[in-house]
Amino acid sequence: MQKLSRILSPDLNPHDLIAVAPEWRRADFNRAVFYLSGRLKVQGMQTAALWFDDAALFACAILAAWHAGARVVLPPNLAAENIGWADDEADIWLTDVPQHAAFSDGLNVLDVAACLENMPSECESNTQDWQLDEKAQARLKTSGSSGAAQVVVKTLAQMQAEAQALTALLPFAQSGAVALGSVSPQHLYGFTFRFAVPLSAGWPLARAQYVYPETLLAATAAHESVVWITSPALLGRMGEARNWAAVQPKLRGILSAGGALPAATSDLLVRCAVMPFEIYGSTETGVMASRQGSGAWQPLPNVQIGQNEAGALWAESPWSGGRQQTADIIEPQTRGFTLLGRSDRIIKFEDKRVSLVQIEHDLLAHEWVADAYCGLHPQHKRLAAWIALNADGINALREQGRAAVMAVLKKHTAATQDTIALPRYWRFADELPRNTQAKIVAADFQTAFSEAQIAPEWPLEMENPAENEWQISSRVPLDLVYFGGHFAQFPLVPGVVELQWVRDLAARFDWGRQSIVRVENLKYQQFLRPNDEARVHLKFDADKNKLTFRLENTDAVCASGRLVFGGFQ
Repeated sequence: MQKLSRILSPDLNPHDLIAVAPEWRRADFNRAVFYLSGRLKVQGMQTAALWFDDAALFACAILAAWHAGARVVLPPNLAAENIGWADDEADIWLTDVPQHAAFSDGLNVLDVAACLENMPSECESNTQDWQLDEKAQARLKTSGSSGAAQVVVKTLAQMQAEAQALTALLPFAQSGAVALGSVSPQHLYGFTFRFAVPLSAGWPLARAQYVYPETLLAATAAHESVVWITSPALLGRMGEARNWAAVQPKLRGILSAGGALPAATSDLLVRCAVMPFEIYGSTETGVMASRQGSGAWQPLPNVQIGQNEAGALWAESPWSGGRQQTADIIEPQTRGFTLLGRSDRIIKFEDKRVSLVQIEHDLLAHEWVADAYCGLHPQHKRLAAWIALNADGINALREQGRAAVMAVLKKHTAATQDTIALPRYWRFADELPRNTQAKIVAADFQTAFSEAQIAPEWPLEMENPAENEWQISSRVPLDLVYFGGHFAQFPLVPGVVELQWVRDLAARFDWGRQSIVRVENLKYQQFLRPNDEARVHLKFDADKNKLTFRLENTDAVCASGRLVFGGFQ
């Protein structure tokens, strides 16, 4: 086990394998770190923003920046907001994807891969000034309990303490296996397990990120001994129909984090490969606990835990930067604790933290949005957004259609959110039904996404201006289910639906429940469109057993005619 602060020591075996595909030995890796460090020193760089696909180049850039006395900034993705944050914080971008469009208007960009390819062959390792300052920093961005973005600072000393504790804890730490990861090193889980722990434990780094079961299994087949650094989302897609007989002899361990591993998935892995080792933590706290199997979570030996008055977990460790309060409600057990759920509105979705509040804030910044509320769809368990459009937004929906408005809002949200945080389901309204505490009731949200809107919300009572005459008014819903198909780009209420509304309103009366034998003098004179006021006038002639109706918008009559009843069936 090596300390990160001493990872560049000339006393370590120069032939150690640091990375694979292609291979990178310690001597050459160290020369690359010192060369890149020298480049940063000459340019006077104090802060470097990093974005890498290659985990070995990522490790090289981190160590080079720290060796040069610079801090590093790790944006979680390349959304415009995070690029802006990194541009404000840093002096330079270090990356292996310099052609990415996100970098076009930002800082100077150094293509690390090209830089190292042009490294002079006579470049030597630094045999004197090799030790890293344990105060060196990495800055990561995450979402806090309020939904506002937080910048979390991790020092080399903290990363080193955490890596040492994990290396001592993991039963497969001394295996020398190749570290295959499905997660990005730009987030703390990947930063810890695709950078800090492998360098400390002596696991060669697989450079690529294997985001699909097929690519992870193919990479496994290419090596004699591997450790998987992955997530419940990917592991859940493995399934029985794999060549587990070929995988099992190679697989030394499975690390899973980002959410609890379903029992069925865990059972499959135990039966076919190896018992997974689950990690529980956050960007703010670092790793707090672990478990194997479905039992209680066990705090790491150096982690102190407790609960606040609401029962939410707090944790303190040598790598947490002091006591950190979480929003996770726990239940203490004889040994460890169980997780009961979150007290705030940050959810774990597809193994990533998603702030519902932040998505709402981002949507509210759009010029068409008056109000927004996000949650998980009640049936499909994917992100759903309930949007109240303002006058401009309603006009856009009327003139362009629902799909066009949804596409614009998705693109707007994608500028600040990772792809996984983009709502899959959308509902539009002119107002959201907030209560006196300005809250959205869960039942209302569930209804909005589980019951199709087939009519306006007609008042319970009708006006009765004269004998056998009634009138009632409401607004045409923005998300009427019939605004699709032929009417997708220019939404309007189909005539047959207008007739059904009249029939439904008539059915509030005994005479209106009779069978209809024909419709007389039916006329459609004006379009009825989203958010139009819809006024229905009914006049029943008992002697002729006919109902005369008229449906109007604000400007004109839209439909009119007579229903001729034929008696009760």
